Amino acid sequence: MILAHDLPAIFVRITAFLFGTLWGSFFNVAIHRWPRGMSVVTPPSHCPACGKPIAPFRNVPLLGWLFLRGKAQCCGAKISARYPLVELLGGVLCLAIAERVIVQSAEASEVVPVALETLGYFMFAGGLLIATFVDLDFMEIPDEVSLPGAALGLATAPLRSMPGAADAALGAGGGFLVVQLLFVWVYERLTGRRGMGEGDAKLLAMIGAWLGWQGALFALVAGAMQGVLVAIALIATGRPTTPAGVLTEESTANPDAKTRREAEERDDATTEEDTEETGDDDERGEVGTPDAEGEADEDEDEDDAAEGDDDDDDDDEPESTGRMKVPFGPFLAIGALEFFFFGERLIAAYLRWSGL
Repeated sequence: MILAHDLPAIFVRITAFLFGTLWGSFFNVAIHRWPRGMSVVTPPSHCPACGKPIAPFRNVPLLGWLFLRGKAQCCGAKISARYPLVELLGGVLCLAIAERVIVQSAEASEVVPVALETLGYFMFAGGLLIATFVDLDFMEIPDEVSLPGAALGLATAPLRSMPGAADAALGAGGGFLVVQLLFVWVYERLTGRRGMGEGDAKLLAMIGAWLGWQGALFALVAGAMQGVLVAIALIATGRPTTPAGVLTEESTANPDAKTRREAEERDDATTEEDTEETGDDDERGEVGTPDAEGEADEDEDEDDAAEGDDDDDDDDEPESTGRMKVPFGPFLAIGALEFFFFGERLIAAYLRWSGL
């Protein structure tokens, strides 16, 4: 029987970091493809600027971007620095989880159970990472992340040291219902617009399935507080709170405008100049289409939104457009990770501060 403490800590840390960066490459693929309704399996890695396949050795995490000097080898178009960032975050998250679950495990812990628990929590953290960057780009959270993530969290709850099957079920169900009932349905009934999206409700269900009801509550409260602070900072500096690539409510009410915008983006994706302006890419070593970053099509977004205003002036208020909306998924993800790594200490510090 091999115990977790029989493994050298340096071996665990290096292995975890490398494993995380490899999965970070997949996270990049999912971030680009899932919100566009594309498969993460086919087609293979290719450059969307010129369509040429990407050689496997150019997909090496972190090093591929450095060797290419931030430009695609096939056509010279710019590669976004966000791709090595996601790979680095994948490595750091896996390293931190392995440190907490394996390196700091009890002396009698067997290596296989704690390794599987580490893998499970890393898949959870990877889902949060994907949800964060998709929400930042599109203000939506893919069901491919939240629904399987919640199911996996509930299925593995009896096998994990925390939070337990009952707490996981309560966290998943309660987290979803709180957001869906209060901040989606009731808020919409009272104000005419939604305070949060259904994707946020599903993401909080996934968080509850992995961290229990306390983790879901902590993520909701801490995420809301941090989201408000960021929104205030953005408004104070005059920056829009809505991602540039997101259509406003008025423009989404005009399907023709949305269809025309998507067609124009597909045409623009074939030009090197547009891809250099946006700098997004499909996978490691690729360049991305303009709609991923939204920078190259701000004028089109504004024109589409203007058309939507003309069509819907009697139905919608200008203030209800996306300009005052903030993607909430990233703050739920941050709150969940804060609870996972520091939850006990943060709660203890709060109780001492409040005198409870």
